[in-house]
Amino acid sequence: MKGSTPFAGLLCLLCAAGSATAKERAEESDPRQYISALFSYLVLDEDRDIGNHGLGGSLAYGRQLADHWWWESEIAGYNLDADVDNASNFYQAAITTGLLYSLGDRKSLTPYLVGAVGFIRNDVIPDDDDAITFHANAGAGLVSGPLLDNGLKLRLEGRYLYDDFDGSSLNASHEAGPFNDWRFSLGIEIPLGYSKVEEKVIYETREVEVMVEEPDSDGDGIPDRRDQCPNTLKGGEVDGKGCLLTNQTISFYNIGFELNSEKVTASTRPVLDRIAVSLREQTDFQVDISGHTDSQGSAEYNETLSHKRAQSVMQYLVSQGVDASRLSASGHGELDPVASNETASGRAMNRRVEFRMSEIKE
Repeated sequence: MKGSTPFAGLLCLLCAAGSATAKERAEESDPRQYISALFSYLVLDEDRDIGNHGLGGSLAYGRQLADHWWWESEIAGYNLDADVDNASNFYQAAITTGLLYSLGDRKSLTPYLVGAVGFIRNDVIPDDDDAITFHANAGAGLVSGPLLDNGLKLRLEGRYLYDDFDGSSLNASHEAGPFNDWRFSLGIEIPLGYSKVEEKVIYETREVEVMVEEPDSDGDGIPDRRDQCPNTLKGGEVDGKGCLLTNQTISFYNIGFELNSEKVTASTRPVLDRIAVSLREQTDFQVDISGHTDSQGSAEYNETLSHKRAQSVMQYLVSQGVDASRLSASGHGELDPVASNETASGRAMNRRVEFRMSEIKE
């Protein structure tokens, strides 16, 4: 039977508790949302004829629709200062909704464009001129990345404001609307559902037995470090020490002879040299060298030729230092085929030399 596998464990990685590293990542609601509070300074349309500035504030809610698109709704209130003596300030309250396009992911410094439509209520004197009219705005801004653990960001923007209010009845000198104002705002934006999560990555090593193939020079399945018979015949059965077992037959299909001759070919001599080395190193068995042929030609001729070829092999081995008393030669001709003689490949297999090993008789 074949020997044990030529693989053995040579290396172990010792297991130990692994080290751990930690990193933080931010999580937001899905979809992402925010609220924003802005303080605003207004530059007023000259046609209002009441002054050139105003102050106000707004509160907005935003919700992500797609990668760069957001829906934003806003409630705003403004105080339009009247620079005219004995004139009353104007008050406005607006509600709008629209779209915001971010030129980035809003997780770091991100510019954006915004546009919205809605209604605005102008609170003026006399009260009969109070009105709710169409209102629109559009502009651009910039929002920072998170500054605090709650995700708070700074927000800066400028918007054009369209006011459809007709204020001509307030004073005969006033121009009628619509009016075109500008709003410049600074404030904060706070993401909803924002949190920082600490991720711990644990690196763990484990004991791993690495299987490596040990050298096996003669290919008998026993690694060289345990092989006590390092040059056994190829194809032979060995024991656990790598030595050939007796009472077995090894067939050689690579021992060639010249046509219709018992003379071994030049290409065969290296094969016989290796066989000689093996037989010299392990001497506890004797070998009967038997020749075989295919069925072409007469049976008598084939038997004679096969015997001469077996003798030729035996004589070559003896010339290489193998003890002649351990060797014998016999010819069987075409009597013991191992394949069909009807095909070229079958006939090639039948033309063979066999080494029949047995225990040495006392």
